[in-house]
Amino acid sequence: MIRSRWIRCVCVALVCGMGLVGAAVAMADSPAEELTKRLPDGIVGFVATSGGDALKGDFEKTSLGRIWNDPGVQSFCQAIKSQLLTKMQADGGGPDQTKQIDMVMGMVQLVADRPVVLGVAQLKGPVQKEKPPVYAFAILNSGTHKAEFEALVKKLETLAGAESIADVNVGPAKMRGPKDQSDLPLYWGWSDDYLVVAANDAQGVALQYLQKPRATAREHLKKVPSGGDAVVVHADLQKALGIVDAVVRQKDAKTADTIAAVLKELGLSGMKTFTSRVGFAGPNLVTGSFLEVPAPRTGLWVALKPADPALMDVVDARAVTASTANFDVAVAYDAILRAIKTASGEAGADVEKGLAAFESEAKVSIRKDLLESLAGPVAFYTLGMGAVSEAPLGGGVVLIKLKDARLFEKTMTSLGGFAAAQSKGAFQVSEQKREDERTVHTWMIPQLAMMQIMPAWSVVNDYAVIGSNAGLHDAAVKQMVSTGEERKSIRGTAGYKEVVSRLPDNLVSLDYADSQTQYTQAMTAFQQFWPMATMFAAQAGLKLPPMLPSLGEIIKDMKPSCQSFWAGSDGIYGQYQGPGLEVGLSSVAGVAVGAGVLMPALALARQQAGNVAAMLNLKQIGLGLMMYADDHQGDWPADLEQAKSYFGSPKILESPRKPKDFGGPSYVYVSGQSKTMYPGNIVVYENPGFCTDKINVLFLDGHVESMKPEAFQRELKETYERLGREMPEIKFKEELEVKPRVPRPAKPGRAAQA
Repeated sequence: MIRSRWIRCVCVALVCGMGLVGAAVAMADSPAEELTKRLPDGIVGFVATSGGDALKGDFEKTSLGRIWNDPGVQSFCQAIKSQLLTKMQADGGGPDQTKQIDMVMGMVQLVADRPVVLGVAQLKGPVQKEKPPVYAFAILNSGTHKAEFEALVKKLETLAGAESIADVNVGPAKMRGPKDQSDLPLYWGWSDDYLVVAANDAQGVALQYLQKPRATAREHLKKVPSGGDAVVVHADLQKALGIVDAVVRQKDAKTADTIAAVLKELGLSGMKTFTSRVGFAGPNLVTGSFLEVPAPRTGLWVALKPADPALMDVVDARAVTASTANFDVAVAYDAILRAIKTASGEAGADVEKGLAAFESEAKVSIRKDLLESLAGPVAFYTLGMGAVSEAPLGGGVVLIKLKDARLFEKTMTSLGGFAAAQSKGAFQVSEQKREDERTVHTWMIPQLAMMQIMPAWSVVNDYAVIGSNAGLHDAAVKQMVSTGEERKSIRGTAGYKEVVSRLPDNLVSLDYADSQTQYTQAMTAFQQFWPMATMFAAQAGLKLPPMLPSLGEIIKDMKPSCQSFWAGSDGIYGQYQGPGLEVGLSSVAGVAVGAGVLMPALALARQQAGNVAAMLNLKQIGLGLMMYADDHQGDWPADLEQAKSYFGSPKILESPRKPKDFGGPSYVYVSGQSKTMYPGNIVVYENPGFCTDKINVLFLDGHVESMKPEAFQRELKETYERLGREMPEIKFKEELEVKPRVPRPAKPGRAAQA
């Protein structure tokens, strides 16, 4: 009971500490940055937001804001919400649950409008072995809304049970918290206008800077420009790794040493901090990031090489997205192989032997042949639907700069032949000699070929040109060999010039997206798949809107996006500017198909959840029957009603799988048994009248099984035979009466138990 109260108090604390991301406003010191001046010492990581009150104005100017506030989108979302609530009520949620959801959403909105920071910090001094070495906290600046938040906290305390909450002393401050603080100290309360929630902070360290903030924000925030701070994220990676090492080392020092060695081989132990800020500028989402990895860097970081934007010259002007980077795969391979050997210990030799055996059989050397043939620079781009007539669905192209073109082609040909020989027809390769003496290699997996994905590649001008199908490959080759005005490169397009006008020195990667075209084509694909999604949703009992919202006026105002990363002496920097929709829309057609698959999957998940709940009910019934037998000389009750007081709740006798219109009982009880009888006897089973392919069954030894009808009837017949009684007639839902089969011979193991 005490633990239950404590959990309810935790719920109060969590709701008080919730923070959602809104939109941002450009200012020198954002509300989120001001809030970080009040963070305690020993920070491991935090997430902060400036809150909707400060961010709303600029958010509404962005493409994201315009989409969200579009009347069609609002109506669409409201229709889905209404359907979900109706479905919830139909499934037994009732109007009270709907009111609770509305109340929670109102609370979330109130919290989302204010600056909030959620963080984790390291505890000072020695920590007990079983206790976490960190504490968690949330700080909210209520501003002029303090009275509303005080009423909210009081309401939550009432819901959690006011009798289980009391005043608690936290250092010099008086806060509120659960009466029982035995598991993990928890408190919430006020320091001026700041609402604070903290767990495992018995000394109130989270309160130390609330009334006397630092004069300046954290040094690492200065490394990243502010865009209004819709979100600020910071992590002290050294502290985090140190905590993990200490926790692991308490249990197994050898494992801790291995983890440290692996991180060192990969170069990850050199990471110090990570900081990112997300905000808004006009119609765009802007982000900046800084990963502190001081030079000289080791491991995987050595594989990062300066990228040349001029490689974008070979990217087709019709590309929807384009990326370029320079990565030494051989260096990364060596680092990863060393890490695997370090992690494997004595088994490292086996790893080498296994790799050597594969290379011997395939007649190639991964390191000396394939990786050694690569120069490092690579470009990737996608073409949309209809851009190339030979590939109407579009696809992708990869261009890999080669150090040794002949070695690459020889190695890849050998690998393809080896894979085809091992696949038994599941992977097929073919070659075609072209007029320009190139050999075009085609790799086919039948299932992917049906979706027009059949990679084709060849070597051109010391580049490996790989297309997701032959049409895209040929178009990419044409782009590669063209010169002068013939070559229509993405670098010559107005959109590219607009967003990639200034690039930093020491560039390591560059990503560009024609957001307007990408979003238009993605929405077209989504519209095509939406009817299928609505059909599957209808099968799951949800009536979705028949059409997606039309956003043409917003789409035409979208600007392209650009993301770049570059290396400095102190670490890796990154910046992004664009509508912020690229990640969500790059595979929207796949998402639409996934939605169609998800709807029946959700229905299946709901059925499985009901089945699990029914099995748990039977398990609880079994425990109650055993307790009854302990109190009655080992005899089971005459019926389930007789043992009702041992089940804890009358709802235990109601199966979640029983339909609402079913008139019979949920469970059938086999009476006349005792604890000393054969443990494989069936004691309780679900009413077959509402079961079809599976029925849940409780056995005398307390275990529960979900059984096929035939297996269940055999077990039930054997149970009644051991009891010397005739088995009752069994009739499953929508099935004719099934006569019991001839009993199978008893198993030797069961005979011994009996």
